[in-house]
Amino acid sequence: GINAEYGEFQTFQHYFKQINLRSSMFRYLAWSLLLGLATPYMLYLDAKAEECFFETLQVNQKAGLSFEVAEGGFLDIDVTLKDPVGQVIYAANQETEGRFRFSASQQGNYVFCFSNAMSTVTPKVLKFKMIVVQPREADDTDMSEEDKKIKSMIGDLRNQLREVKEEQDYMELRDNAHAEINNNTNRRVVIWAFFEFSLLLAMTVGQVYYIKRFFEVRRVI
Repeated sequence: GINAEYGEFQTFQHYFKQINLRSSMFRYLAWSLLLGLATPYMLYLDAKAEECFFETLQVNQKAGLSFEVAEGGFLDIDVTLKDPVGQVIYAANQETEGRFRFSASQQGNYVFCFSNAMSTVTPKVLKFKMIVVQPREADDTDMSEEDKKIKSMIGDLRNQLREVKEEQDYMELRDNAHAEINNNTNRRVVIWAFFEFSLLLAMTVGQVYYIKRFFEVRRVI
């Protein structure tokens, strides 16, 4: 009678609660993966110019900065990263590409700047990405031990996928930088070879003309 119906109601309530918990964990995984895939930005930096950006972080929140100079001069740039009190926690001088990971020691705005002060006339085009890890913690009060284990495995998988994605992005940056260096080198080799060919051709024509003038017989009338 009533007890049996109440027992069935509790069973269905527990079943739907488990479904909601599992769906929330899968949403947690999806959001974690999406938040780990930061979009790279392109920046045009004039000669003697500097551009700064900031990211607000919480205590112990993890973040990473990667950059690559795509065009301009010797493909070098100066980079600095400062904490909320202005202390430099990362600096790179005249680097083509690089990356840096850190954990926020205090809450506030972390400022990272790109400087082209070393260049007098040449602007630079660079690509950079700021990755901020923002975990979305689910409520553990109503979770069973099995669900907690699943959540822990999802968290480990998220961290591993994020590290793999960061490594792939870094290798892509290095590949692009090295490809740009190879293209510049090949272009300079072709230009120098064309210059040598033109100089050799001019010297050959000049020598032929000089020798022809040397053996030319002039008649005096």
